[in-house]
Amino acid sequence: MKKFAVLLIGLWAFGMVTTAYAAQAATMSLSPTEKSVQTGEVFSVSILVNPNGEEIDTARASVSYPASLLEVTSFTLGSLFPSQAPGNSIDNTNGLISQGAFKFGDPVVSSGTFGTITFRALSSGSATIAVTSDSKLISSGEEKINVSALGQSIITISGQTVEVTTPTTTSSTTSATSSTSTNPEEQALVYFGAFAGRMPSSSADWDANHCIAYDSCYPGTQNLEREQKSLTLYTEKYGDIPRDSIGWNAIHAIAYTNVFISWTDDVSLPTTSEQTTETEETASTSESSLEEQALVYFGAFYGRMPSSENDWNALHCIAYGGCQGSPQNVLAEQESLIIFGQKYAKMPETSMEWNVIHTLAYTDYLETDITSTQTTDESEKQTDTTELESTTTESSELTLEQQAIGWFGQITGYLPSSDADWLAIDYMVNGYTPEAQDLDKESQAIAKFVQVFGYLPSSSYDWNIISALAYSGAFSL
Repeated sequence: MKKFAVLLIGLWAFGMVTTAYAAQAATMSLSPTEKSVQTGEVFSVSILVNPNGEEIDTARASVSYPASLLEVTSFTLGSLFPSQAPGNSIDNTNGLISQGAFKFGDPVVSSGTFGTITFRALSSGSATIAVTSDSKLISSGEEKINVSALGQSIITISGQTVEVTTPTTTSSTTSATSSTSTNPEEQALVYFGAFAGRMPSSSADWDANHCIAYDSCYPGTQNLEREQKSLTLYTEKYGDIPRDSIGWNAIHAIAYTNVFISWTDDVSLPTTSEQTTETEETASTSESSLEEQALVYFGAFYGRMPSSENDWNALHCIAYGGCQGSPQNVLAEQESLIIFGQKYAKMPETSMEWNVIHTLAYTDYLETDITSTQTTDESEKQTDTTELESTTTESSELTLEQQAIGWFGQITGYLPSSDADWLAIDYMVNGYTPEAQDLDKESQAIAKFVQVFGYLPSSSYDWNIISALAYSGAFSL
């Protein structure tokens, strides 16, 4: 009954979202504006965004087309907004496609390609492909699209009718970078990024992320006014109401935390906590939350974002401790100390660093990630990239430096030439750990990595590339 009531409110709110657009400048158009094709021919139409002086962090393109004449075979996200949003769909029955994306860090201020739709012509006739008025260009939660200047493309089709080849309806609810994972915390990060425009950085942020993942902040008594406003924000962002449980959890996170909307009413906010881990109920008071700090260590040793239940347990172990063995496994802890020393060239000093030692020693890390015995008399340069060199050269005769030059070229489009360029190559080969971590730069670096390579960092060498992107000064993020 709760969600049914909210749904009714949401449908009303969705219908009442009539922001005055006249003064907004950002535009969304299609290219080419006209084209002639034959039936059976596959062709592409690009969706272009021009901020026109606005600072855009989130976009959603809703495009209509005649389903009797055209079918959509695929959609490819462009580089302008590198992170795909939830709630995307292709409906070849009704001739509608809706695709959303967002950008961490600096907003989009220059024109570019939002994405490319690939069509296949089915029957002869004149087909109008049009950006619809429920498309979105958002700046810090405010609509900036000029709906009086929405683009369209006229496709003239000749030839005999051909058969439909694609599914009538497809949809996705998670980011393209996490579509292979069903972990609720990773899915929640997508929603958090979409509404906050950044990664979680404080204890309140992580509580909100847990609320999206586990619905842990719902107080039990509805605040209809808050949920109505939250649902309005959701529909403004995605052009649709929530279609799954984690989407409704996002409504509660917006309504019952102060992360996405600064509520000024007198309603008491519940204390949020993750329902699955008791040790996480104590919030961090540091500028960076314990879990955010733990993510850095996790990425350094595991070479990827957490994706499985075991991964998240290991992350929590790093953040909150509690993984000490009983009885103690001296050999496992000794091997973990060696691995830590090779990574950071020092002994653990802080309590979290000792948590890292215990996590390596008492989770499955040593069994799954260490394939040979490490020794302490290896040279200072023999870090985790040495293991990568032995694995990568099995499939290629290129040296690590040559491969790094290739990756550099893939990112920049040119060969390294300046001191900063060659410093980036060194970071890619040997890794780099900054004295002071810049989370904003690393977030932008991850977004750039996903944009170029099409997947999240998943190996130690990938994380070296992240370090090069963030700290070498050779790249424009």
